[in-house]
Amino acid sequence: MATDVSICSNALILIGGQPIQAMTDNVAAANLYATTLDHVMSLHPWSFALRSQELSRYATSDIAEWTYSYNLPSDMIRLWQTEPNGDYKIVGNALYSNESKIVATYVARPNESDLPPYLIKTLEYKLAADFAISVTEDESRNTLYESKYS
Repeated sequence: MATDVSICSNALILIGGQPIQAMTDNVAAANLYATTLDHVMSLHPWSFALRSQELSRYATSDIAEWTYSYNLPSDMIRLWQTEPNGDYKIVGNALYSNESKIVATYVARPNESDLPPYLIKTLEYKLAADFAISVTEDESRNTLYESKYS
């Protein structure tokens, strides 16, 4: 079962670094992991992470051009579509629309234990590319793992 530590540890091993036992063992791992996971997840509507949910409507909209405002899911990384497929605007953690009901399909932040092997390897390659500069200062390793990630 994958964990944030095992994923970062494998990425560090790929670039010739030392494996870690905790996220606090490596500054790059501690600082880059969460945002890198969110970045990779936001690039594609990964089927294992897609969720569909009717959004909760706030009592009023505080933007005059929109009739309704909705609370976005706290685990949302990226919104992929809305039903109905009308105009909307996202500001902060709210979606504004003139539709009285919105069902959102979005990519949710996953648990590492739910990640399929292909996503784990993709994430390890992206982290290895990102770690290569800060950990080893080796641009050729960065280029190698960016190409494997792509």
